[in-house]
Amino acid sequence: MAAADLLCESLFCWLENRKKCADKLSEMAEELENVHWGSNIVQVFGAATSVLSLSGAAVATFLTGGVAFPVFAVAAAAAGGAAAGTVISVTSTLVEAGISSCTFNKAIELIKEDEKVGKSIQKQLQVLKNRCGGTQLGDHADELECEVVTHLMCALARRNNTHVPLDFLRDFNRATFYRHMTPGGVAPVEAESFIFQALCLVGVGVITGSLKVSAKELVKDIGRISIKTGSRILGAIGFGLCLYDLIAKSAELIKGNNVTEASKILRDSAREILEGQQKLKKQLDGMHEIIQKLFKMKNLITNLGGYSLSMNENGRNVVAYIRGTCRDNKVVSWLQGVTHQNEFLNLLRFCMEGLSPILNKYDSSHIHIPEHLTRPDGRHIDIVIVAHGRIVDQFMPAGFLVPKPTIRDTILYSPWNCFINSNAAFGIAQGNIQVEDRELCNMRNRVYCDPYPLPNHWNSMQGSRHNIPLILLSPVTPEQKVWKLFQKLWKNRGLNIKDRVIFPYLVPQDQVDAYGEIPLLILISAISVILLVHGKTATVHLAACLGRARSPAMPEEWRRQYAYTSDQTYMTVNLRDKRNVNMDLLRALRLLFDSQEP
Repeated sequence: MAAADLLCESLFCWLENRKKCADKLSEMAEELENVHWGSNIVQVFGAATSVLSLSGAAVATFLTGGVAFPVFAVAAAAAGGAAAGTVISVTSTLVEAGISSCTFNKAIELIKEDEKVGKSIQKQLQVLKNRCGGTQLGDHADELECEVVTHLMCALARRNNTHVPLDFLRDFNRATFYRHMTPGGVAPVEAESFIFQALCLVGVGVITGSLKVSAKELVKDIGRISIKTGSRILGAIGFGLCLYDLIAKSAELIKGNNVTEASKILRDSAREILEGQQKLKKQLDGMHEIIQKLFKMKNLITNLGGYSLSMNENGRNVVAYIRGTCRDNKVVSWLQGVTHQNEFLNLLRFCMEGLSPILNKYDSSHIHIPEHLTRPDGRHIDIVIVAHGRIVDQFMPAGFLVPKPTIRDTILYSPWNCFINSNAAFGIAQGNIQVEDRELCNMRNRVYCDPYPLPNHWNSMQGSRHNIPLILLSPVTPEQKVWKLFQKLWKNRGLNIKDRVIFPYLVPQDQVDAYGEIPLLILISAISVILLVHGKTATVHLAACLGRARSPAMPEEWRRQYAYTSDQTYMTVNLRDKRNVNMDLLRALRLLFDSQEP
């Protein structure tokens, strides 16, 4: 986001300028002390009245940018005459006055730049908040803050040439700094332990400790930059732009001949400015550390290596990270056993391999494309899961099939307790199936039937508030004829249609023991992780039968969520346009679906 990039650059400009301001204030304090020290020497030689005139005029010189220089020269000459025979000369005093004037002019220049950058930061911060949904989020301050921090982290990553997708950063922030916003998953302390192990952060407690404070306070501190406190002196000078007030206060003290106090204020203010500058720098450094760790985790996920029945250290770190960031209780529970953990790693490998053609084709995670040049749907793809399927008498929220923002929706096509044939599967795969084209038939006598009214829309999981039956998927194994057809299609890129990828659940050759029947939500969770590290979003479409097999009938629950059919019913569609039909794909789907028994 361009707004975040501009704000990020302004923050680093502010850090650099703020350091210069502090250095210049310290220099002014030192020169003031030197002048005062010189005046004390003159006073020792018996010119107390002249000294007061000298010190006051010298301070006025660099506090007025040299306007008082003639006054200073006259006072210095008078003091020099009164202290005849001393080692202090008028010439050396004039040189000192010239240096003070230069120092002050530079300080004024830095203060003006500080004010300019500070005002820009406030404008850019407001623009970023608006772009992150500031007006729509209203009272949801944490949601807005999370988005602002996420976009700033992404801008910081781009600035350091470390490419971490925005969704990957957002997922981490919601699992750590803003975990309270999304319920579910393991307990916060346990999540911290998992993520600590995965990212190799130094010391348990880092995430919820200093780095968490950095994230929570970052936006607040940025918002304080250039905001005046209303006091004459520094209340919040570490971030607020009160430097003009500082000069005014110092001038007042000098007029009252409180030169030492004026010097002390300058030094204390320089220290406080540095503290504010260092605090923001530490926060940004903390963000950078997290980004580097997440970059390594992203690379671990995308480079898991070949299929395996055991886990190495990298695999354990990936599983730990997923367990710590996952908010789906069923997935978290499923991942407790080592066997399932290893199975999930193999699913990640399988998803990476199966989706890589379309992910790599549209992968722009390694470059930064200007916002105005990107298409709204440029990162979105459609994934059609093709598999053997069945439902059981366990239920879960429909939203579990939309586990992360990377999955916009999961769409089911047949009613519950209903099979599909190859025509329906082909329509789903091609993306041209229409509600009005569906037909329900008895599997034995092929007679059309429509026992219950059906909704005039497909079954969207994103929009459903009811529980759904647990859907189990079985893989296509190498001994099945259809396995070779799908392998051929995959090698020939016959499973990709523009931004749509047909994704059959196939057991890789020689890996039969690594794959078995799994819940659909587990496969979708694995897909969501792969999308996350590639910076993509997807809509998932399921081309699988939803018959109950031998599980008990649950008609009331099925009807409440969507609709259902009587036993031994299948859904089909009429393939009206058979031109440009991928016959290899249709043949594979016929082998997979038309030979099934109820």
